[in-house]
Amino acid sequence: MNVKNSRISSVSVKTIVVSICLLFLFNIGYSQNSDSVFLAKNAFYLDLASEGAYYSLNYDRIFHQGDKLNYSCRIGFSIFNEIVALPFGINLLTGKENHHIEFSITFMPYIEEFKSFLSKNDLSDKYLYILTGIGYRYQKPEGGFYLKTAFLPMLILDPASSDFWKMDPEFKVGLSIGAGWSF
Repeated sequence: MNVKNSRISSVSVKTIVVSICLLFLFNIGYSQNSDSVFLAKNAFYLDLASEGAYYSLNYDRIFHQGDKLNYSCRIGFSIFNEIVALPFGINLLTGKENHHIEFSITFMPYIEEFKSFLSKNDLSDKYLYILTGIGYRYQKPEGGFYLKTAFLPMLILDPASSDFWKMDPEFKVGLSIGAGWSF
């Protein structure tokens, strides 16, 4: 690994760690009392992003409702030309009624040339995207229209074909917007 990649790796890892720590610290400080209980805990939505998988179809489920925080998990799927991606993550929601601040961490395996992935002559290029996010979510407790948008600092890990643990990390920033239906 050359000096430039070492510096990028060091800065990227530090940035991701600081982002995750800030995510939880802001969450504790900003949390509001939740006056409403989510009756509609499920959502299907289309997410559009500026980096990585440009779109994904997702399912989101609120699995814990607390006095100040709600937690949800998400799993998605994207296939486009020779690319397949599978985002999955955890979200923390704060706010009242329909308006929420959302903090998230998402892991997304991303494979280019996926058709050769399991073949003897594997030509696929594999990445792991680690996305942290802070954004806004509009979701009515009783269900209906669902909207979210987020700012996404991300770490992209690109392992060498011959050695999975020899990563070439890259730091990027992206945006996403999603719309769908909660029920």
